[in-house]
Amino acid sequence: MHSPNALENHIKATALQEGALLVGFTKIRRVDPVILLGFPFTDQWFLKEPLQTALMLGKEYSVSKHVQDVIAKKLRAEGYTAYYKTVLSLYGDFRPLAVSAGLGQWGRNGLVVNKDYGSGLLFAALFTNAPLEPSIENQQQGCQEHCTSCGQCIEACPGKAFTNNRFHTYNCLSYTMKGCAECLRACSKKTSIH
Repeated sequence: MHSPNALENHIKATALQEGALLVGFTKIRRVDPVILLGFPFTDQWFLKEPLQTALMLGKEYSVSKHVQDVIAKKLRAEGYTAYYKTVLSLYGDFRPLAVSAGLGQWGRNGLVVNKDYGSGLLFAALFTNAPLEPSIENQQQGCQEHCTSCGQCIEACPGKAFTNNRFHTYNCLSYTMKGCAECLRACSKKTSIH
């Protein structure tokens, strides 16, 4: 068996090699280890082109499932349990876990903002009983400062969902249903996600 630190390093290296953009570790209820994986998400995946959206999301689902299969196989070979929820999981919101694992910070647009990828991420989670320790990435500290002082998402929002220092879901929803992704697009300007 690998030592916990060696296992964490192996999981991280394998996930990145197999197609994940980000890898982090956290715990649910401060007890149960979770591996969080970040995969690309772009503003091109909205209702404007349903067939293209389905193809792109299907490709990312396939990559994420492959990464999770490889990691789960390794964990099981080491004698640990491993089950996962993919980027298409309908159950659970992985954003709080992604923040807890250091993959980004809460953005003003309600999404997780990463300093390298903006809001352009999908998250998947792998649950295990392996002795993995939470990892907070120091590189994300500058992200919170950027997001609270930047304002690009606020300026770009056609629904004026950001008023009186609050995010108004209903103002956003009517535009989102039409395929709006202006806050995501504005936040992702600095990134080059495929």
